[in-house]
Amino acid sequence: MKQFDLGQVGKRMPYSVPDGFFDKLEENVMEEVRGQKKDIRGETGHKKALVIALRSALAVAAAVTLFFAVEPLLPRHDAGDFEATELAFNNLSTDDQEFLIQVYEDEEYYY
Repeated sequence: MKQFDLGQVGKRMPYSVPDGFFDKLEENVMEEVRGQKKDIRGETGHKKALVIALRSALAVAAAVTLFFAVEPLLPRHDAGDFEATELAFNNLSTDDQEFLIQVYEDEEYYY
């Protein structure tokens, strides 16, 4: 395996910066930060927070409204519909009926 000799690489720097760049760096950064107090739409931090809060409240209100609009359309399963349950149970094989009885015999049901 060939060894790489770092001594042959040289010390030339391929990058350069404009003269005085580091002297004005802190001042340039502070100017940039001051300019970012307003976002792209020109909104300040408080106004932006208010807009976010209002949008969140509208999203929650829309979700609640959608729930109450769709909920009545969902199919209902009446717990008192014993005849349909018994008919379905009777259509099962004997092994399946015994399995269901074994699984659910210790369950407590509240009506």
